[in-house]
Amino acid sequence: MENIKLDITKAAQFLKEGAVKGFEPKVIEAQKALENGTCLGNDFLGWLHLPSSISEDFINELQACADTLRNNCEAIVIAGIGGSYLGARAVIEALGNSFAWLVNDKKNPTILFAGNNIGEDYLAELTAYLADKKFGVINISKSGTTTETALTFRLLKKQCENQRGKEEAK
Repeated sequence: MENIKLDITKAAQFLKEGAVKGFEPKVIEAQKALENGTCLGNDFLGWLHLPSSISEDFINELQACADTLRNNCEAIVIAGIGGSYLGARAVIEALGNSFAWLVNDKKNPTILFAGNNIGEDYLAELTAYLADKKFGVINISKSGTTTETALTFRLLKKQCENQRGKEEAK
């Protein structure tokens, strides 16, 4: 399987001859452990066969959710901490305009991040910014018990319910 290629031509002058080739057995062993599910952390390998393992129904469900958020929100807050939110942030930043959050294009909601900073000033400024906006929250937590994410979600859920009513906030 040759899906990833490593171009070390610019770094080669700093490496001993054969240094990279010497890692080949370890790389092959690590790849087999991943594929067989025998590596450390094997209970967190859901990403390994994406996107080929995603069903058409799931894609349609995601699209419907995205359409709902896009059509009903001026801002979307992604609540999470660490790796739970960094995946979303990395994809958004890699595929989008670096300054999209500064552009008020009226077609797409502004994407904001919360939960990674529970400083009272940050949360106060965020809630003040959202006070006159229709917003949605995407809550990302592997365990569902992460304190920072849970705190942020509860705060934003309450604000959304106060602004739009419990039924519409769902």
